[in-house]
Amino acid sequence: MNKIYLLTDYKGRFGSKHDDQPYRSGMDLSLLKKCFKEIGYESEPVSFSDVNLCDSFWSGSLVLYTSSEDIGLIYKQYIEDIVLSLSLAGAEVIPRFEFLRANNNKVFMELLRCILPGDMRGNLVSSHYGTLEELTAGKGEIEYPVVVKGFSGAMGRNVFLAHNEKELKKTIRKKVLSESPLRFRIKEYLRQVRHKGYRRDSFYRGRFVVQKFVPGLKNDWKVYFFGNKAFVFYRPIFAERVFRASGGGYDNYLYGRDADIPEGMLDFGWKLFRQLRVPNISMDIAWDGVRFYLLEFQCIYFGTAGILRKYSSEYWLRKNDSWELNDNDGCIEKVYAESIGWFMENEG
Repeated sequence: MNKIYLLTDYKGRFGSKHDDQPYRSGMDLSLLKKCFKEIGYESEPVSFSDVNLCDSFWSGSLVLYTSSEDIGLIYKQYIEDIVLSLSLAGAEVIPRFEFLRANNNKVFMELLRCILPGDMRGNLVSSHYGTLEELTAGKGEIEYPVVVKGFSGAMGRNVFLAHNEKELKKTIRKKVLSESPLRFRIKEYLRQVRHKGYRRDSFYRGRFVVQKFVPGLKNDWKVYFFGNKAFVFYRPIFAERVFRASGGGYDNYLYGRDADIPEGMLDFGWKLFRQLRVPNISMDIAWDGVRFYLLEFQCIYFGTAGILRKYSSEYWLRKNDSWELNDNDGCIEKVYAESIGWFMENEG
């Protein structure tokens, strides 16, 4: 029987599961192991801190792992060290390291989008910066309004709309980036006085994205692909959310056949999904009546509420290059395990 190693965090958690018990405990590892066994895989949980790169057996091993949304992403940085090292040691880490890097990192996510083939980039234009000065010195005209995204954040947090240059700079200074400490700023001013021609360090440093705004949208769709299964829900833009569809509350969304998906949307997402060569993905997709837009995507550690039967009573199954509705039993562990089996059969 094939073996999979499941890398867990310091709390023993693996993956993301909506309505998990106890709260924020991740997937049920006993159930997940059972689901893997049913498709022919033995699975063994291993803590990140127990990974010993001196053990040669990691070379060629199949490794799945969790991510983290800890404050400041400090623990996630540790996870990145482990996963990258395992990859360099010859382990098959799923998903690949670049998708862990893009998790909760909107700047790197945009960079990944830019290297996709042209027809898969999702029709959005964006630019990226590391300081406020880079934005100010940027070449080319920015067409307003624009969406400003800090490098991290979920459920619409750290995402803002700017209607002109003044509002854009104010938003970045006040909401997206934090001003450097007073002591640092004083030192930099003194260096300018003491050293002729010295250019002081930026007081507003941090990663952010400025992205094209699509006007007139009334909603977007959240689309999960788990292997050849697609789970979809419609997210309206409420007045209090201004332009954001995310963060509106799962009970306010429309799922499955009620999601009123436009023709071609599943094929649009599927094409990108297969290009990225991952077992599962979460996408935010918009449609302006003419073209589809890929707003964001994540390939690890994303919300899973749309899989639960209490929300989605059905899902779409990819079969013979078309989509058919199937009854959904709502087991997140089963859906996840089967997506890994599908991936190994089709991409492994």
